[in-house]
Amino acid sequence: MAQTTASLMIVPEVWGDMAQAQFTGKVRVGGSSAVIEDGTLEGQPGDTIHFPKWGALGELDDLTETTAMVPTAMATDDATATIKEVGKAVEITDKARLTSLGDPEGEARRQFGVLAARRVDADLIAQAQADETAQGGSTPLAFTTAAGKLKFTWLDAMVPAIGQFGDEWEPSDFAGLYLNSAQLGEAMADPQFIDASKLGSGETAAVSGSIGRIGGVSVFITNRVTAGKFLLMKTGALGLLYKRRPLVESDRDILARSTVVTTTMHYAVKRLDDKAVCVGTLATA
Repeated sequence: MAQTTASLMIVPEVWGDMAQAQFTGKVRVGGSSAVIEDGTLEGQPGDTIHFPKWGALGELDDLTETTAMVPTAMATDDATATIKEVGKAVEITDKARLTSLGDPEGEARRQFGVLAARRVDADLIAQAQADETAQGGSTPLAFTTAAGKLKFTWLDAMVPAIGQFGDEWEPSDFAGLYLNSAQLGEAMADPQFIDASKLGSGETAAVSGSIGRIGGVSVFITNRVTAGKFLLMKTGALGLLYKRRPLVESDRDILARSTVVTTTMHYAVKRLDDKAVCVGTLATA
């Protein structure tokens, strides 16, 4: 008697777990400390998220003995983001599953996770650079290297980027430097760059996903950043709020003798601190 084995069945929960594992392993910006991740809105109604942005207090006041201090009101701005839905579907025929030399189901699970990671990273990177004036925010810090400085180097690119933060430069406050692969060789050739393999272990070890450090800041490579641009971001600069994390569902088409598998995700992204992101542009020839 023929048996139906688990290898011939699509289990959405298993697919979801595997897609989530691939997703977690492939995010660069979304998986770094530059992003505050929040899932508290899962299951809640509404398609718009309100992000409170705290204003900075002024310097400490000079006090005079016996004179009471005057409280200062804490300011906050309200910025909004709209939840978006993204997804992908594949259809696997019975013949493909039974006769294929490869593993179409396994490949679909892998690609679901990779595509979700790329999409979230792309949206976070786009939001990091966005003009949010119309949504109640502002613009990030930005600069372009001097004329003729076409390559990413410590002196021509990183130092001016650090300068945009004024007196708030402390390497441990920064989540990372994010570069396109076109600038990979340039960064690695710089004397200030320390390869991840040389950083040892424990507290001095390289951050997961980074290729090393420059000036004490972890370096990440992602082609969701446009070639010729780079991002220097502080910890907690961006927000990623999930309405629903990657979900995998399947449905059987008995007439076509195939199984349709889909993945969907609902989330919103936002720049939480306009002064925590610097967008650098390498000068064009």
